[in-house]
Amino acid sequence: MRRACENSDPLASLSAWDEAQQYGIDMSALLANLNKTVLERIRNHDRAMAMAIALRQAMAEQYGEFRESPGTPD
Repeated sequence: MRRACENSDPLASLSAWDEAQQYGIDMSALLANLNKTVLERIRNHDRAMAMAIALRQAMAEQYGEFRESPGTPD
């Protein structure tokens, strides 16, 4: 059985964390988010959702059209 470090593929010896960073994922942002409490994450989500709704409404006012996305909860 071959060990990962003997593999000719340079990514084979990297951890999943390192591999994600190599792929371009901002792991520091992920870690910062995971260090928040559940309540902080829920509040951040609520603020982001409110901003998305406000932007959608502004676009509708600007361009005279607003359609709900399929599957949008009532």
